[in-house]
Amino acid sequence: MSTHSLTLDVPRARAEDLSAELWELGASGVEVRDGEGTPMPGQPQPAPGRALLVAWFADRASAEAAADAAGGGEVAEVPDEDWGETWKKGLGPMVIGRAFVRPSWVDAPVPPGLAEVVLDPGMAFGTGTHPTTSLCLAGLSELLAARPGASVLDVGTGSGLLAIAARKLGAGRVTGNDNDPVAVAVARENAARNGVPEVALTEAALPAIGGAFDVVVANILANTLVELAPEIAARLAPGGAVLLSGILTPQEDEVRAAYLALGLRPLAGGDRREGEWSLLALEKPRA
Repeated sequence: MSTHSLTLDVPRARAEDLSAELWELGASGVEVRDGEGTPMPGQPQPAPGRALLVAWFADRASAEAAADAAGGGEVAEVPDEDWGETWKKGLGPMVIGRAFVRPSWVDAPVPPGLAEVVLDPGMAFGTGTHPTTSLCLAGLSELLAARPGASVLDVGTGSGLLAIAARKLGAGRVTGNDNDPVAVAVARENAARNGVPEVALTEAALPAIGGAFDVVVANILANTLVELAPEIAARLAPGGAVLLSGILTPQEDEVRAAYLALGLRPLAGGDRREGEWSLLALEKPRA
């Protein structure tokens, strides 16, 4: 049976929101080509500042209905193949900070001194290839080297990569939350795969998560980071640090201002940038 694809050319800043909408419209898979991650082999890439979303549907009618809902796009019939397996061919192991991230379908030795994280993202965001994720992992690796045993909260955990890596990099109590039950299920599978079932993974919203954390990491979207600023700041212990990513460079000032207004201050030397993406690091003063 053939498969049909829908390709959309969208502003990069809207890519993740629109990707979520395509899942809701019945896509069996969505690939985001924003020029930063690892693309599927031989596929066209977007213009600067743009992203290509490629969604797969079981039949033409579903793809065309999604195109109508999205306001356009190109529908095409594609060869009958396992698109998920094709996508996997473009991913390999990566060294990020003190972590060695290995896809579950790739067998590779762990370099000495690195913590191995074995990952299968399934239908959840987070493979480590996107700059927003690698920026977070590098920052988390550095923070936990200086603060062994720190408690960590991963907001919007997706595949669980950052929460699992935090535990393997020496964190104490680790919690990850996500409002997507599929993501939470995938993250739990990955935690078990990595031998860290004690990582708490939940669909609970931030106000329902008890206690304060020494480190909070949130790799989401700039507008969501601004919206959640009071809730994220409330989960941060005095003297704790927060890592914020999913931010395009022009969005830095708006996101930073939202957290400065709540009494946080920049963490010296903590900000990171890669291409058009930024990570902001702030800390909560001790009382």
